[in-house]
Amino acid sequence: MAKKMTLARAFPLMLGAAVIVGVIAVGIGAKLRRDNAIAASAASVDMAALQGDPCPTLSKADYEARGAKAKQAFVTNDIRYERRFGHADCNVVAAGGGFAPVCQFSGPALLVVTTQKGAFYFAPGAGRAATVVTRDGVPSCVLPKAASAPA
Repeated sequence: MAKKMTLARAFPLMLGAAVIVGVIAVGIGAKLRRDNAIAASAASVDMAALQGDPCPTLSKADYEARGAKAKQAFVTNDIRYERRFGHADCNVVAAGGGFAPVCQFSGPALLVVTTQKGAFYFAPGAGRAATVVTRDGVPSCVLPKAASAPA
């Protein structure tokens, strides 16, 4: 004979169902927050700054031989950025089916970008803005084209 369903027997089932619904709700909420954060980050990046002439590169020996070194450093998205001068603004943008960290520098003179694939040295020059996009652990640096004055 089947036992009668009582509150004592139903409670573990209700508790389990509530936990499963809660986990699903938290997961959906986290994904929506992440998607919104990435969309806001991408919207704050000037896409024209991602295009331009490549920054001059340096070898490690050339960088070491210079008297001036990059002296301001920070880490974001597991990437270490070092610059000589200026300010930096970093975001994440959607790129090629994934996401790519983008940092825009106001006038770094020298840049050292260190990822899990090694250190990369760039010399955009003093007073020149530069944008670094890192895809698959390899950074690329461009000198954004100057905005033309309105006619």
